[in-house]
Amino acid sequence: MRRLSAYVGQKPHLFRATLRENIRFARPGADDTAVEAAARAARVLDFAAGLPQGLDTLVGEGGFGLSGGQAQRVALARAFLRDAPLVLLDEPTAHLDPGTEAEVLESLHRLCLGRTAIIASHSGLARARLGRVLEIEAGRALGAPRAARV
Repeated sequence: MRRLSAYVGQKPHLFRATLRENIRFARPGADDTAVEAAARAARVLDFAAGLPQGLDTLVGEGGFGLSGGQAQRVALARAFLRDAPLVLLDEPTAHLDPGTEAEVLESLHRLCLGRTAIIASHSGLARARLGRVLEIEAGRALGAPRAARV
């Protein structure tokens, strides 16, 4: 199952390593071109350009030195690099400010194209932008899945 899926949790774990190494964790044999393409797709390069060594900047254990939104984008880059047919996302925009949430959702939309994605989210913006919605309350579905309102 792990080979067929990519998982991004609401608090992704980053290791004491460079951004590049943290992204490559998803596919250890990936070359720099693939890692950089994943970083671009997840908008990691947007903030990495302002760091001392770009993607080769060292971050602390747990993502120390990055904001929550930046750490989330690194986790999304892992999912892009993994290139799996099934994407599982657990509250991928939790704890993000509205501007960062919109940017992350844009990346998520690109990530989920052509894949099966299961996204657990309380975000109204995520529900409005991402595919079909199945609302669940107290462990039960509230009606049939419906198309998201765009």
